[in-house]
Amino acid sequence: MCRRSKNAVESVGVADTFYRWFSERQLTSFGSARRGRIERSRLDLLQTAIAPPGDMLEIGPGTGSLAAGAIDAGWRYRGIEASETLVDLLRSKGLDVSLAWAPPIAAENASCDVLYADQVLEHMSGIDAAREFVSEALRALRPDGVCFIVVPDYLKERGFFWDVDYTHNFVTTERRVSQLLYDGGFKVERVVRSIGGATGLARDVLAAGALLVNIPGVDALSRYTGTSDLLFRVRKNLFETLTFVARKPSS
Repeated sequence: MCRRSKNAVESVGVADTFYRWFSERQLTSFGSARRGRIERSRLDLLQTAIAPPGDMLEIGPGTGSLAAGAIDAGWRYRGIEASETLVDLLRSKGLDVSLAWAPPIAAENASCDVLYADQVLEHMSGIDAAREFVSEALRALRPDGVCFIVVPDYLKERGFFWDVDYTHNFVTTERRVSQLLYDGGFKVERVVRSIGGATGLARDVLAAGALLVNIPGVDALSRYTGTSDLLFRVRKNLFETLTFVARKPSS
């Protein structure tokens, strides 16, 4: 989540409505199953680098789609979320979640084995906040701990990177985030490109298909035919992400 003090948010009267639009989204059965497959694939990827039991801290858990799988896998789970609406939802599910903005990260030094941030870094207000987020992640992790970061690939999404979410601020690409993590003291062990749960050749096929919904004139045509919302959903399902598995040095 982008950096902003809770008092500053309350002063403009939006503390209790931040990401209300996200909390009110209702996934279809297809969307829910797709989300489940994505979370399982990411947990599988995480466990190639570090295995439970251990302490996992998730920044920006949203509606908590990852948390149940993480707990079932054996992680001791805690979350930090900036939206009061989402915190109430997550706590109603019995999850240990703190209300806070990041950075800074509300965690003790060397208190977790995994810091998990799925599509959070791009919400940073700029390079200074992004650098502080990485620094805080390094501080909160134990030696040999893993920082697991998922971000959009701006070089594929281009204009949709900005249109998909009004809180996107920090441009994320493979090179930029790799440099950011390296300068922040991490060793990047793996970068995986995916569209939904698809990687490798399957991802490449979907990326090629995405060209069809981004040809010039498609947006204007969708407005005339009343299919703008459908076009948005198709683009969202073809949204490409980069997953970084980065390790804190042992000393």
